[in-house]
Amino acid sequence: MGKFERKEYKYWVPIELLDPLRQRFLGNMVHDPHCCREKVGEPYSVRSIYIDTRRFLFYYEKIYGLKIRKKLRIRSYECADSGNGAFIEIKRKFNNTILKERVKMPLAEAPVLFNGGKPVLFDQNPKFMDKAVLDKFVYLIKRLKLEPKVLVVYEREALQGIDDPRMRVTFDMNVRSHAYPEVEDIFREDDLRYLNNTHFILEIKFSGRMPVWIRNIIREFGLRVQAISKYCHGLEEWHSFEFQKHR
Repeated sequence: MGKFERKEYKYWVPIELLDPLRQRFLGNMVHDPHCCREKVGEPYSVRSIYIDTRRFLFYYEKIYGLKIRKKLRIRSYECADSGNGAFIEIKRKFNNTILKERVKMPLAEAPVLFNGGKPVLFDQNPKFMDKAVLDKFVYLIKRLKLEPKVLVVYEREALQGIDDPRMRVTFDMNVRSHAYPEVEDIFREDDLRYLNNTHFILEIKFSGRMPVWIRNIIREFGLRVQAISKYCHGLEEWHSFEFQKHR
């Protein structure tokens, strides 16, 4: 899968603005292929297990606002029988620019990353960039003694630009989490805690400069950029005393 760079802006938005915002964006965008299965615009589930050090290094990099920081996660989609496998991802932030590296692997191989085994992907002659990402991911797990910290699940409706498919807008709804999962818990649905029942997360993702027409929509709806981390908020739902005092 390799890597790519882009900028990302996030907003907490009241749920009652979902429909009018969607209609405004659809003037220059269409639903991406993942939202066009049973019917156009159908959301799909996103499931991520975030990993961190024993002392929550990546969490505190975010909380203290480091300009250069990273997070690692294992991500899958939909349900356990979807056959989509899993993506291992390394997401770095340099000021306002996001660099994401990812590679796909069989979901059943994901636990091997944490028990010192060797993923089958190593023996399948992966592409150079895929192997480089996998090597780095395994190195960081071993070097930093990383372990699963929180499962984050939500439903996503995604749009892409008509003229530039790399231009993306996503609506993330029903964000919920569970602390200290096993990798095998990625499709867990019981005992999840909701982060916010009255708002959804709007993300705007692009390369270069934000288009003027999007800036106009942001002003029209009075939205303000916010520092939103699903990983951090997901942890804080389970550690309200220890973590929220740092927010």
